[in-house]
Amino acid sequence: MNLFIISTVSCLLEYIFPSLIRYITSRLYTLNKHDMELRKNLVHLEQEMTRISIVDEFSKYAKLQRKYNKLESTLKEKVNERLSSRMKMQISVTYGFRMLNGLLMFILLYLYRNKPVIILPKGILWPIQNLLSWPCYHEDSISLIMWLIIARLVVATCKI
Repeated sequence: MNLFIISTVSCLLEYIFPSLIRYITSRLYTLNKHDMELRKNLVHLEQEMTRISIVDEFSKYAKLQRKYNKLESTLKEKVNERLSSRMKMQISVTYGFRMLNGLLMFILLYLYRNKPVIILPKGILWPIQNLLSWPCYHEDSISLIMWLIIARLVVATCKI
């Protein structure tokens, strides 16, 4: 029963974990106070620029425009830096989990390759009992390899 639960949870986590990591990293890498202040300054400068006539006070308008462009580029750099570090974190944690999960599956397959995960009542798997019990050949059972294939197919189908 433990083998059944461990293998099923492992298959489920393979598909749930990336979404969970995306959610957590989106919460960790949110806007900080400095970025919010930069945005407020940009809005303030934009309002100030709309109040000034370009024709009458061109030098003042150009000065504000340069300041606005500088703040905007600084904000874009910070946002891109934050998004880049968020993506790096997501990728590294997701693939790290997948590697550990794959290692767990290899260990389970090595240790329990000839043991059934589920033993069902006699005759319930009649047409395909030999296929589902391969390589353990315990009658009316499902082996770990076949259970992993079934579980992954079901989870992938439900995910879509």
